[in-house]
Amino acid sequence: MRNSMKILLLLTAGFLFSPHNETPGHELDEPQAGDPKTEWVDIETAQKLSKEDGNPVFLFFEAEWCGTCKRMLRTVFPQPELHRLLSDNYHAVSIDLDSRNEILFNGRKMTERSLARELEIQATPTLLFLNSNGEELGRFLGFLDEDDFKRLLVYVTSDQFNEVSFEEFMLPGQ
Repeated sequence: MRNSMKILLLLTAGFLFSPHNETPGHELDEPQAGDPKTEWVDIETAQKLSKEDGNPVFLFFEAEWCGTCKRMLRTVFPQPELHRLLSDNYHAVSIDLDSRNEILFNGRKMTERSLARELEIQATPTLLFLNSNGEELGRFLGFLDEDDFKRLLVYVTSDQFNEVSFEEFMLPGQ
């Protein structure tokens, strides 16, 4: 019940922090030379590494048509501190919810699209965290800027994850 409440609160926070004025067709800037690149791995590799080191798997559900996803990929993920937090504490996987690319998830062959359906991903971007057993820790729906994404990454790996909601964690002074 407590995990269900956390998931519900994370979803609610996603809607609260998500910009609703994304301009369709807005031209996106290219990443700058020297920006760190997120080390995306396939989900099978991420799950294997997670079992070895205990670090959670971070799934970034996106789509080709998702301007907000591209904005996060362009402006948030390249930030050096976030890049370090991701690479040191997570195994990052990018999943295209429209893709028919075959993957292996929890030992089962499926497409990225069918994984998105199985995990009930209904919008992009969705940020989902799995433990080393492939069980969902929580999810966040919508755009996060650098500061909020950093706080989410710290929250998921902190001891407070099992004690306070993300909303409480995000309060000033936490």
